[in-house]
Formats: sequence, C-alpha cells, structure tokens
Amino acid sequence: MRLTLKNLWKRRKQNVWLSVELVLVSIVCWFVLDPLCVIAYYAFGGADGYDADRLVILTTHSRGRNTIELAAAKRGVEGIKTKLRNMEEVECVSLTYQRYYPNGDAAGLNSYFGVPDDTARWAVGGLLITRRGEDMCRTLGLKVVDGSMEDEGVIITQGLALTLFGRTDVAGAMMVEYHNAPWVATAEQMAQYKIAAVVEDYRVNNMVYTRHGVFREYERLYVGDQDELLVRLKEGVDATDFCKRIRPTMQKELCSDSLFVCKVQTMNELIDNRLRYQSVTGSIRRYISLAIFFMANLCLGTIGTFWLQTRKRKGEIGIMRSFGASRGRIMRSFLLEGFVLTLVSHLIGCFMFFQYAVSNGLSVGVMGDRMRESLSRMSELWLNDFWPHFMAVGTGIYLIIFSVVSMGIAIPVWNICRTKPVEALGDG
Repeated sequence: MRLTLKNLWKRRKQNVWLSVELVLVSIVCWFVLDPLCVIAYYAFGGADGYDADRLVILTTHSRGRNTIELAAAKRGVEGIKTKLRNMEEVECVSLTYQRYYPNGDAAGLNSYFGVPDDTARWAVGGLLITRRGEDMCRTLGLKVVDGSMEDEGVIITQGLALTLFGRTDVAGAMMVEYHNAPWVATAEQMAQYKIAAVVEDYRVNNMVYTRHGVFREYERLYVGDQDELLVRLKEGVDATDFCKRIRPTMQKELCSDSLFVCKVQTMNELIDNRLRYQSVTGSIRRYISLAIFFMANLCLGTIGTFWLQTRKRKGEIGIMRSFGASRGRIMRSFLLEGFVLTLVSHLIGCFMFFQYAVSNGLSVGVMGDRMRESLSRMSELWLNDFWPHFMAVGTGIYLIIFSVVSMGIAIPVWNICRTKPVEALGDG
C-alpha cells in the first residue's frame, strides 16, 4: 500500500485529472442509475406478496339485461363456482367484487383504521373485499404471517399490523374502522373488527407495495351483471392453456340461471394489460434503453482514458520486469492504484451527490406523482429508507466504475507484460 500511495503521489498531476473525470462519472452515474435501480426493482424485482401464477380471472354477465336481482345473481354465481370446482384442474375458487384484488381497479385509499381508545387514524391503501365463505386470500396465494384465514374476522397486512400495534403477532386483537369522517368519528361511525390473520404485504398494480391493506367482508357482494371469479389452478396446470381450452365453450358450459362467463384471462395477462394501459412497460423499456446506451458510452470513454494512461507507463512496466517482478505482481500493483484512485474519487462524488439527495431525496422512479404517493405508503423496503438506499446504490456504482477502470488497466498491462523487458524499455 505504501508503494501504491508513493506511485500515486509521483503521478499526482495526471491522477488529479483522472480523479476529476471519475468524480464526474460518479455523479452522472448517480443520476442515471439511481432511478434505474428503483424502476427495475419495482418492475422486475422483489416478491409480489401473492402468487400470480396459475391464477385465472373469469367475468360473468347476465343474459338479456344489465342487472338482475340479488337472489338470482347469488344463485347464478354459486352455480358457476360449483362447475369450476368440479373441474379437475381447479384447486380453489373465490368471488371478488369489482376487482378488489392486488392488480384490480378498485384497490385504493378509501378507509381509515385505528385501534380502540386511540385517537390516531391510519389510511388504508388497498381495501380488498371478500365474503364469508369465500376463500379469496388462499386463492390469491397470500402468505400468512400470524393467525389463520379460517378464523372469523378481518385479514390485514403485516405493514398495517406494525403501524397499529408495533408487531405482527396480533391475531385476535381488535381494530376500528372510521366511517365518513377520518379524523373525528362518533360511536355510530366506527366499526370494530377482530383480526383473524396477518399476511405479507403485496404489490398493488404490480408496481408498488401496499403498507396498509385490509381484507374484510361485504354483505352485498353480488353485483349481478358483472361479477368476477378468481380461480386457482392446481400444480402443473398451465393457466394460458386452461384459458384457451375453456374459452370456446365457456358461455354454454360455465353458466347458471341467467349468468354466464363472458371473459377469461390469466392474472399475468391482466398485469401486462394494466402496465401497457398505464404506459408503464413502455416507459420502463425506454428509460432502461437510454440508460444502457448512456452508460455504455460513459464506460467506453473511461476505459479509453485509463487504457491510454496505462500505455504511457510501458517503460515503468519494463523496469519492473527487468528487476524480476512477475506479471501477477505488476497487475496487482496497477489494479491497487486504480482501486484507491476510484475509491477516493467515488467518495467525493457521493459526497457531492449527497448534498443534492438531502434536499431533493433519492429517486422513486419516473412514474410521476401517483407513483410517489404510492411509495409513501409502501413497506419499509430498502428503497424507502434513505441510508440503506444510498449505501446500496452507491456501492453498486462503485463496483461498476471500478470494473470499468480495471478493464482499462488490466488489458494493456497484460499485453505489455507479454513483451520482452527490453522492448518495453525501448518504447518507454
């Protein structure tokens, strides 16, 4: 290390300019890669919190009229559910209500919850409706953290459990829903629920996690004209093939009373359609393409700079070879210089970007205000915690820069070491 620092000091004029370039590269990488990391994580990384594979969505419709009586709707839906359960490919079936499920249209900020005798209120981002006797949570494939889905009561996410109680083992505890007025509510405007189970946080619209989610019962679950059924297929059954097989005959075979199945799609198809509708997929791909193109040019420029600087030290390598230094030792010596130079430059770049991040915050992606609002309600992921976020992205940027610098050093050093010391000294 002492020899490395000595060599760096001897070449301080050249190293100052190299450091300036690396500092600029570090800062630019922050602005490019920080949003890229966020977008990539929420689009492709992390667990969904539910099992989208082998999940099929069927939509019912009434014959001849838009709405039907509640009793008739109930008979029709129950008849279709019975036919689905009798299929050998089907594991379980659940009725939902106007897409009250993780990738549905109606998951939103529409209720406030708290604990008894507490004045605090917490907004729920994802109120999913189920009905007594429906196996919606098991059909979705939600993972239970505490309690049992078979018990009577509501099912909440672990994020809401942590907010309300500070822990997740809260099965059997009571919680309160405040109606009409979120901050001031009378006894008539409150409803108490017993917590039956706690499940893991899940993705909403396939992009962000909901921190505060509740599954509760709703008495009038049958709409009549357009109910939706969630179907969980058995292991080994392909959801796409299942949809193709039943689609030609579903209106005739999957019918009961005045209701029939008019549409079927996989959960993954629904996710893709929603992402395309929101222009999410296209935005992600365009940003990733631009980021890759920009980073490729930046890396090539950095490699070229260090390649030329290393080539200028051919005579120095020749002297080291004439004194008996091995190729490995020379390589380690030059790479160690690159390591120290890159580390110091990157720390300076991180410090400069830190000033910006403190004022403006770290990236939440390029999804706009709606994305930002959703992120404010998500679970305590590393992306939502400043220091883990800053350290993770900063470390990744350093590894990228050092890899690029190493390529610009290692390749010419290796080529020079393959020549005879006399030739290297002569060229130097």
